[in-house]
Amino acid sequence: MNRRQISIALGSLLAGSGWQQAQAQGAAGYPNKPITLVASFSGMTDQMGRVLGDAINAKTGKSVVVDTKAGASGIIAAEYVLKQPADGYVLFHTTNSTHAANQSLFKTLPYDYVRDFIPVTGVLRGSLMMVVSTTSPAKSIADLTELARKQAGKLSYGYGATAGRVAVELYSQIAKLEVVSVPYKTNGQAVVDLIGGRLDFMALDALTAGPQIASGRMRALAITGDKRMPGFPNVPTMQEPGIPDYSLTFWQGIYAPRGTPDAVVKQAAVLLKDAINSPQAQKFMATVSVDPFPISGDELMKFQQAEAVKWRAIVSAAGIQPE
Repeated sequence: MNRRQISIALGSLLAGSGWQQAQAQGAAGYPNKPITLVASFSGMTDQMGRVLGDAINAKTGKSVVVDTKAGASGIIAAEYVLKQPADGYVLFHTTNSTHAANQSLFKTLPYDYVRDFIPVTGVLRGSLMMVVSTTSPAKSIADLTELARKQAGKLSYGYGATAGRVAVELYSQIAKLEVVSVPYKTNGQAVVDLIGGRLDFMALDALTAGPQIASGRMRALAITGDKRMPGFPNVPTMQEPGIPDYSLTFWQGIYAPRGTPDAVVKQAAVLLKDAINSPQAQKFMATVSVDPFPISGDELMKFQQAEAVKWRAIVSAAGIQPE
């Protein structure tokens, strides 16, 4: 190696060392300003984000802003995050909708869930509930099934999130029902119409459905997962009343936009996992009958790819055609 080659090699080495040092210095002071969690959905997602933000603020003294950009199955939020600086101060708090289901529900997407986002940590996992208004004659999932068969093509359900849509369509496909789907920007908007009698049923998370059930305005018929919810022990799973092979759950994760330094991602992961394990977060998750899911970024990457395959099968079984 001649003198010029040695000089180039040393320059490259020093440049690499300088870049790594800059990364380390940036991560060492993280966070040194407010963090924004961009939530892809209102309800369970943005409320969990606020709980995590409070825990982070209590530990670091830095505020966390939850910016909810609901709509278009999380696509609006995903696009927004990718336009922000990749410095760890804008993170994407999302669900299986953007990182497992949309890949089968849409022919094309303006983002690549593997290439464009760096998984930071898992957050939680849970099931949905099939619910009706208390004015409905359906007292069980068997009643609802019979009612839907007698009134083929007349019963309607609303959804403001992908999981709610797929949960009902999978049920309809297995039970051989013909129902009408009505999309909403948020689940909250659909709940108003369900209680008002303009919809017949929905699939909702416990956070959204719980207060309505407690107030006597909504009735839970069944749980979409494989086990009953601790907060609603008398509500059976979909399989118990005789909807065979039915199982559907949802999950949340937090991501950084591509280009975020590895050292910053690691610091964010530590911060968020501490928040997930905090007493206030654990209490919140127990209250809304979901399980903590603080898996690592590497584990989340593998998990979401496996989930995309699983959701492709669910979407296919539900008979949903990509938009």
